[in-house]
Amino acid sequence: MKIPGISIFLLFALVWTARAQSLPRRAFFGVRMETITDETARIMNLPAVKGVLVVGVVPGSTAEAAGLQRSDVWLRLNGKEINSANEGVAALKQLREGEKFRYKYLRQGKEYEKEALLKPFPKESYADFDLEYGTVQSGSAPLRTLISRPKKAGKLPAVLFVQGVGCYSIDTPLDTNSSEIQLLNHLTRQGFVTMRVDKQGMGDSRGLPCSELDFDTEGQGYRAALQQLRTLEFVDADRIFIIGHSMGGVFAPLLARDIPVHGIIAYGTMGEKFMDYFANSRRTIAAANNMNQTEADEYVRLNCECFQPYFEKGTPFTDIIAAHPACREILGDMGRTTAFWQQLYRLDIPALWSAYPGKVLAAWGMADYISVREEHRHIADLVNRSRPGNATFLELDGCDHGMHTVASMQLAARGQASGYNPAVSDAIGKWLKSNI
Repeated sequence: MKIPGISIFLLFALVWTARAQSLPRRAFFGVRMETITDETARIMNLPAVKGVLVVGVVPGSTAEAAGLQRSDVWLRLNGKEINSANEGVAALKQLREGEKFRYKYLRQGKEYEKEALLKPFPKESYADFDLEYGTVQSGSAPLRTLISRPKKAGKLPAVLFVQGVGCYSIDTPLDTNSSEIQLLNHLTRQGFVTMRVDKQGMGDSRGLPCSELDFDTEGQGYRAALQQLRTLEFVDADRIFIIGHSMGGVFAPLLARDIPVHGIIAYGTMGEKFMDYFANSRRTIAAANNMNQTEADEYVRLNCECFQPYFEKGTPFTDIIAAHPACREILGDMGRTTAFWQQLYRLDIPALWSAYPGKVLAAWGMADYISVREEHRHIADLVNRSRPGNATFLELDGCDHGMHTVASMQLAARGQASGYNPAVSDAIGKWLKSNI
């Protein structure tokens, strides 16, 4: 169908731009904060232990434009008191670009109240490929997508990146040295379209706070992103891959069960049912912390005994501790909802891999003490048992769970890893090119 006065290419560009702009950018406030303590109030001669101390202002930010300075005490935002750094972060996460806000602060004993306009968070930008900020709908929640596109014509192979379990944004333009961005940028330069999507409540994405999401609801967001990726005019729907990092490697075969993909790369993931993985990974953690055999056996036993009722039945920690007091030292904040862990507990992960008909790379970093070597080998074996030759198990020397450079599990456990290890993107890029 022809539309007078407008080319199909231009129409697509306009539609794409409209989609990219449909989700407002989060606000770029740009302050580093510290909670005020009694000692801070005494040293600074403050009238009360209230507000948060501004310890830094980011150049080009809303805070700089609004006139905030280091050593100011930020008291209120839109009429609400801010009395801790966490409260400040939570309040700022609700704000979006273009909104007006009122703020009160204390400077050298005098209070000021002003109004300012919120600047948008910066965006990533690259000279050698295009990066589009888009939106995908997951239920009632619009989620932020970032799609990188080589400067090539025609339909291109594509990769959906699915991140790990944590509640963090993968839209980090102020830190493009992160492993995820380094990996995806490398693949884009190798000729692949890449897509990442933020979870609900993270970055620009709306919906529930990430910490309140269950496993199934989070998966719906990745499913919606994969469906959208298949429809893009510049993507070859028959050459789409999923890279699942950590928990993303569990979501990957689950997504592929419903939506065909040509291949899956699983890095630092689990290949057994969750409770089996939990026991296996506790033993790996014990080895990374140089426990002897007796200590390791007790560490694994106690962790499994304490967490099993929680994962299986959702038993509250207080009830578990009442029955097993030794669990008090083991149980702690899980970061995600009870429903998240119960849904994961019930998932038959080996069966998902056994049923997957496509190509698989099961990659494990030899300094990764969070996931387990043999589970990655098991993933490859499960796939090859049904479809011989479809799966490859790969060990990467000097790589930890986060794809960083470090010589051993022991050093990784002590936090001594350095930056991203390019061996990860080299290996993944090589495998992808050999399987398109």
